[in-house]
Amino acid sequence: MDTLSHEILNNDLLFGKDKEENIVGAYQLSDTHIRLFFRNDEKISHRDEPFYPYFFLSESSLLEGFVPEENRKYWIIKLNGNNFYRFLAIFSSWKDFRSGLDIINGKNRAASPEADTTNPAPSFIPLTYSKGDAVTQYFFQSGKTLFKGLDFSRLRRMQLDIETCYDPDKKRTGSGIGDDEIIIVSLSDNTGWEQVIHSKNRGEKKLLEHLVEIIIARDPDVIEGHNIFSFDLPYIQKRCDRHNINFAIGRNGTTVRSYPSSIRFAERIIDYPYFEIPGRHVIDTLFLVQGYDVSKRAMQSYGLKAVAKYFGFASPDRTYVEYKDIISTWENNPDKLLAYALDDVRETRALASHLSGSNYYLSRMMPYTYAMTSRLGQAAKIEALFIREYLRQKHSIPKPSSGQQHSGGYTEVFLKGILGPIVYADVESLYPSIMLTCGICPKTDDLRVFPSVLGNLKDLRFKTKKLSGEEKQKGNLQMADNFDAMQGSFKILINAMYGYLGFNNGIFNDFDEADKVTTTGQGIAKKMIHEFEARGCKVIEVDTDGILFVPPPGIVTENEERTLVREVSSLMPEGINIGYDGRYKKMISYMKKNYALLDDDNVMIVKGSSLTSRSSEKFGRDFVKRGFEKLLSEDIAGLHDLYTEYKEKILAHALDIGDFSRTETLKSTMEQYLEDVRSGRRSKSVTYEIALKNGKQVTKGERITYYISGTGGINQTFEKGKLASDWKKDNPDDNTVFYLKRLDEHCQKFLPFFKPQDYSSIFSSDTLFSFTPEGIELIKEIIHTDTDTTGSAGLY
Repeated sequence: MDTLSHEILNNDLLFGKDKEENIVGAYQLSDTHIRLFFRNDEKISHRDEPFYPYFFLSESSLLEGFVPEENRKYWIIKLNGNNFYRFLAIFSSWKDFRSGLDIINGKNRAASPEADTTNPAPSFIPLTYSKGDAVTQYFFQSGKTLFKGLDFSRLRRMQLDIETCYDPDKKRTGSGIGDDEIIIVSLSDNTGWEQVIHSKNRGEKKLLEHLVEIIIARDPDVIEGHNIFSFDLPYIQKRCDRHNINFAIGRNGTTVRSYPSSIRFAERIIDYPYFEIPGRHVIDTLFLVQGYDVSKRAMQSYGLKAVAKYFGFASPDRTYVEYKDIISTWENNPDKLLAYALDDVRETRALASHLSGSNYYLSRMMPYTYAMTSRLGQAAKIEALFIREYLRQKHSIPKPSSGQQHSGGYTEVFLKGILGPIVYADVESLYPSIMLTCGICPKTDDLRVFPSVLGNLKDLRFKTKKLSGEEKQKGNLQMADNFDAMQGSFKILINAMYGYLGFNNGIFNDFDEADKVTTTGQGIAKKMIHEFEARGCKVIEVDTDGILFVPPPGIVTENEERTLVREVSSLMPEGINIGYDGRYKKMISYMKKNYALLDDDNVMIVKGSSLTSRSSEKFGRDFVKRGFEKLLSEDIAGLHDLYTEYKEKILAHALDIGDFSRTETLKSTMEQYLEDVRSGRRSKSVTYEIALKNGKQVTKGERITYYISGTGGINQTFEKGKLASDWKKDNPDDNTVFYLKRLDEHCQKFLPFFKPQDYSSIFSSDTLFSFTPEGIELIKEIIHTDTDTTGSAGLY
């Protein structure tokens, strides 16, 4: 660990040139100073530091005529190199910086052409390059970062959750945030301290004043909550305003500030109010969960209770209270509601501990606050490392390159059907290995920061991953987790490096280099296919860096399979290693990136959105999963019985609301939706119509869970949508016609495996005679596409 700490401390490129430790917070104190906060065990101290805001600019003449206030100085420095942003403007105060930027932005607007929506590249290049807020600017220019010398466990992390006097029958206008009285605030922190405060016998105003006092006294570095940005903090803010309470929970008595923001998770963009608590960091575990699920695609709900169950954090003694029962529980059994509130923050604490590690260790590297690091995309983080180094070396920086990428990963299915046995092998870190082996570097990266960052990250990841394994073997689980979080932070950036090359707005992007990576990867994939097929393997699917195949008849044991993979790996180009990643009894190859694997313990793993789409109802996903299990065991009668089981449950209203409801994310505001419907640009949507019917104001990125109600035909289902919370188990009104049609749609996933007449017989119960599987043939091998791998080795 000492050697690793020394290596990290002296790595200016990844961790900044300034080695000062124990910084846990910062905020802008004035136009000219930043206040830094330091943690030494229980003691918090602070120090005020001058800073000089700056921006890069393309021409020094852009600031001609600029006069700073009070005759303060400003400087224009000519930078090394000939990249687009060749000058650095440095100011004595934040106010002068803003004034200088406003002057140039005015020239930007005057010169800006109409946006060209047909061009994927940026159509207009701004005259300046500036990194936003004052604290970020200070970290960039000073080379300081947060948390050096501090393990995650040494941070003081407070969890917060509120309960309101919510009446489901009350008519609301607007978002409903702040409409009802706050009755309970539950709090905890990572030292084991817990406290629940409430309004009984003292009222809401005293409760909120007490909350402010507790936060100031406990003095946390981080405040965590589940949906804290869109619910808890705006709610507390509005109720404090109602009582004329200054919501001053920042360090040194500073007041909370908020402003509109958005965050992206894959294809979803979520609007939310960002809350800034000076000197502290706000972490929303709802965002951590959604970030985690971008790659996993395994969670059906992001609610705290569902997530706690998913990760195994939910205690068997956990108290549950339905939202609609909060008032009656508060009046009749307040102790139960207090226990429920305390369980909320306990689960939030466990969730934050589990998912925060990588962002925490990334904050040691980034010139951003912890809160900012946790919500920024990976491209911004990579670019920050570049800019900090170019700033340190006083070198000019480029504008984004125009163009687009022309090639991608090699993905193909060669066999479909029910196949086995199966071996899965993959190229270890394919794109990073290609980039390092081939010396990939953006043409505008004069300082060759790209390969240096990538090489440093790879070396550190290898070391921390090895240390994590060693500490785990010794039984030092906390230390092992720390190292695992470290290697996870390095892995995040490593995996994003290739994507940055093809990022339209990245100032160091390079589409040609991105294409070189992918075409090289395609050559490796084709060579891998060729070598496995030359040894008698039947290749089923290849997906960029992974390959699934049936080994030849002579290869039976796991050791023989591993030997085969090692043999093919030895024939790959230098720096490319194929790893043995598992063996399976059978596989259903359905379509590209969609398949099911059955392991030696008869556990089935399903991959692909076509088979496990989260937009489908749970009963449909369960039906397909169980049906594939029947296919793998060749149980045709069982598949028919399964269909009959679900059909009867639908007709008898025997499914629970969680089985047939759907959750959808709203991709535009209500105003935009109404305008699009009026103009004919879109049809009516069930989710928006439900919101309108319930007087519910919605924001982009919000999720609505609903079901289809009523009887009879299923045309214009948007008229029959209802909130899932309105469904009543003792008086169910789910639309059986609609859900039987949905069941039939799920059955169609089994079409490729049977002849048409056999398919109709299996997935029907409306016959005079009982079903028999006799004579029904299961189609096991559906297609085979010959592959052309000749000369593929030369592509590398």
